[in-house]
Amino acid sequence: MDKYLILNADDFGYNEQQTKAIAELYAKGLISSTSLMAVAPDALNAAKTAVSAGIPVGVHLTINSDDENNRWKSLAAAPSLSDEKGLYHDGKKLALHAKRKDVCAELEAQYRFLIENGCTVDHADNHCATLYGINGRRFYLDAYDFCSQHKLPYRFPKKPDFLARQLGRAVPKPLIALQQGIVNAGLRRGVKLLDDLVSNAWNIERIGNYETLRQYYLDAVDECGEGVTEMFLHPAYPIDDTISEWTKRVFEFELLKSGDLLERAEKNHIKVVSWRIFRELNG
Repeated sequence: MDKYLILNADDFGYNEQQTKAIAELYAKGLISSTSLMAVAPDALNAAKTAVSAGIPVGVHLTINSDDENNRWKSLAAAPSLSDEKGLYHDGKKLALHAKRKDVCAELEAQYRFLIENGCTVDHADNHCATLYGINGRRFYLDAYDFCSQHKLPYRFPKKPDFLARQLGRAVPKPLIALQQGIVNAGLRRGVKLLDDLVSNAWNIERIGNYETLRQYYLDAVDECGEGVTEMFLHPAYPIDDTISEWTKRVFEFELLKSGDLLERAEKNHIKVVSWRIFRELNG
């Protein structure tokens, strides 16, 4: 079986720095995919950019805020996902209060935002893994039903390797069983899923420098298995000169600009593709 790699830039529309970086990377053929965050401050600009540049986008399904002090707003005005400040930042509060009917309404509202602004939507994925069952809630079923309704492939890996990489250790058997149960729930609904998924979960303190991050992703390309693997990064221009968690995004932008991942994929006879591959593989 062939090896395919989707090189995805997440958080299109997060802010001006992210939108500009992703648009430039796509224009130069340095990424093969992006996903747009409809609730983020620069979402409308990102949608207009995608339409004018002919960039298909994934809907980056988001039911939480990243920053306690600058909350994003629910597009569906879903009451159980928010308080008066906006979408919950605290994951425990979200898991405790969120109602599945509001989750479904929010997913649909974010999809409609993209469609109504002229975007071509080619897949769905999820911000902060809130729809993956790790919070003890079965929101993954709602994500699958959404994808089934709109005939979208979804970011969830059939292999448990992603969990091992994220945890940095062997995956406990109960977690493997949970992951397989979530996979099967998607397959029963006819949702097309990834074979594997790669990202870097380290904070900037552990990364330390650009070369460490670069080597992590080059090694991941070398280890890419058969089937469809997605590698997602969060490239962005700097916000200021300070070293912070945002620096990781700047490093990822530099890495993608270098073309090193594409070169390594070619060396390993890995085909870099978009999410369209799921339509092509199924005739």
